Amino acid sequence: SKDFSKDFLTRHKIPTAAYRSFDKTTLKEVHAFLSTLTPPYVIKADGLAAGKGVIITDDIFEAEKEVEAMLNGKFGIAGQKVVIEQFLKGIELSVFIITDGVTYKLLP
Repeated sequence: SKDFSKDFLTRHKIPTAAYRSFDKTTLKEVHAFLSTLTPPYVIKADGLAAGKGVIITDDIFEAEKEVEAMLNGKFGIAGQKVVIEQFLKGIELSVFIITDGVTYKLLP
């Protein structure tokens, strides 16, 4: 869950892009949040969507339509919740680690 991850990062003061999560009950608040961001807008289905669940757009109205489409089943259950976040320019990196809370092991 991207929402869970963002909440975890925020709770533990790990730097992350500004964000907010939405579901069908908060759909009317999407425009107000998007208005606080500088384009491009990053729209993510909360769950796994086979690598297709992220939309980046410069158009606020397209962003709103994408949020609505995701919440209405565009990505199935993966889009029951949608994360909108600030765009960060840079290289994307995924790292997999196992930890016991004290030591850690990086996975290939």
